[in-house]
Amino acid sequence: MRITGQDTVNTISKSQNDSAFELSKTAAGSRTAQSASPSTDAIELGGQNGLLSQAQNAGTGDSASRIEQLRALVQSGQYEVDAGALSQSIVSATMNGY
Repeated sequence: MRITGQDTVNTISKSQNDSAFELSKTAAGSRTAQSASPSTDAIELGGQNGLLSQAQNAGTGDSASRIEQLRALVQSGQYEVDAGALSQSIVSATMNGY
């Protein structure tokens, strides 16, 4: 590639510049006209509140009762750690990158 002069770089004639400006104005006007028309897309989320509530509360009763059971065992001194299960859990977590 050969550049013969600095004046030729980034040179746009007035007619090219004007036509690009008109094209830009036309495109912007069409976008405005399109966005002004009412949209027919809609999503009804009214029935989702019950499902969300169920998902958030799923298993909370079971886990809460298990936590209370474990708390009572620890406080009374009756809770015994299963050394085999604990070591297997540590090794698995290490192998999985946790």
